[in-house]
Amino acid sequence: MAVVFKSRGSEVSIEVGEYEHFPKHEHGDITEKTLAKSRHVNVFLVGFGLLCVLQAILNITLRLSPGNKEEVCPQGWLHFSFSCYYISLQRKSWDNSRQDCLQRDADLVIINSRQEQAFLTGFTKMAWIGMSDRDQEGIWIWVNGTPVNKDRLEWAPGQPDGAFGGEDCGDIRTMMNFIGLNDSNCSVRSQWICEKTVR
Repeated sequence: MAVVFKSRGSEVSIEVGEYEHFPKHEHGDITEKTLAKSRHVNVFLVGFGLLCVLQAILNITLRLSPGNKEEVCPQGWLHFSFSCYYISLQRKSWDNSRQDCLQRDADLVIINSRQEQAFLTGFTKMAWIGMSDRDQEGIWIWVNGTPVNKDRLEWAPGQPDGAFGGEDCGDIRTMMNFIGLNDSNCSVRSQWICEKTVR
């Protein structure tokens, strides 16, 4: 069986047909069977990969496209669970980022679960989030005053490390071999993520 994928714009078509059978050589019979099995596995893997990509596109489309239901988040914000998220395109210090969120009737994001962290991972290489250990070194607190449960979230390798004489503000990173929560100098200019609960 032959499977051919063709893509034109947002349209994907799949053609299924039969392989042409060629006479088998006696000494190559085992090799041909192995190659045939390998082809079937490759076709399956390509098909499965394509389905995963299509599912991801569908998820993003459904998340961003207006539906018949009333919009729960302001325009330009993303919706996940019971929150709306604004991901900045500008870069500011942690304090200035938080001020921007407050002006939007929101605050820097508080990450409550690994699922929420997974949702927020990948939108930027680095973005400020609503945690700091300014009051007491090593004791991380969210902007709403609750402690950060370090074991419940995914930290980047070796973080937090308080490097360079003090890194008291938290960000979320998505870099090669450095993915997760991180501590950074509060004056660094970075993008940020605001969060407000759905009303």
